[in-house]
Amino acid sequence: MNDIQTSLAGLTLTRPNPERDAPFAYSWFNSEYGRDTLLRMGNTDEQIGIPSLDKEVQTLETFLELEQTNKQLTWMMRIDNKSVGAVWIELLDTEHVKSPAVHIMIGDYSYRGQGIGTASMRAMIAIARDDLMAEYLYSRHLASNAIIIRLNQLLGFENDGLPYKDANGLLFQNIKLRL
Repeated sequence: MNDIQTSLAGLTLTRPNPERDAPFAYSWFNSEYGRDTLLRMGNTDEQIGIPSLDKEVQTLETFLELEQTNKQLTWMMRIDNKSVGAVWIELLDTEHVKSPAVHIMIGDYSYRGQGIGTASMRAMIAIARDDLMAEYLYSRHLASNAIIIRLNQLLGFENDGLPYKDANGLLFQNIKLRL
């Protein structure tokens, strides 16, 4: 898939490029907000680990491999000519959520609250509806993550079942959007 120009001026969703994007990811994971964001996404301290540039290159290469095998579509959010986060659609059901399932992460804290998440999610909704021809778009979030709850409600997502605890004891809520 090609780059996507979003409804937000200057925000482009582009294919991951490990050489370009790994330094951003590494610097973000080393910031005071990196660990907090990963925890808000439902990762445990044990899952987060110690960041390294090599790990981030490997993660981005994995995203590209998942795309080549039709398991995931991934875009980096780029604004002001720099990567500030990622958004992706899982194309296969997982243990926790049906597909297609959308996920988002704005890593650069200084870019939060500027409409980047909303514009990126709207672009993913259009892809799920128009390109994937999906009837529903799914996701899940920590039941305590007020920021993503507000974003998902703004976009029209509704709860899909009751909240549940995962294997780590974290309380999640699955959601869906009829397209």
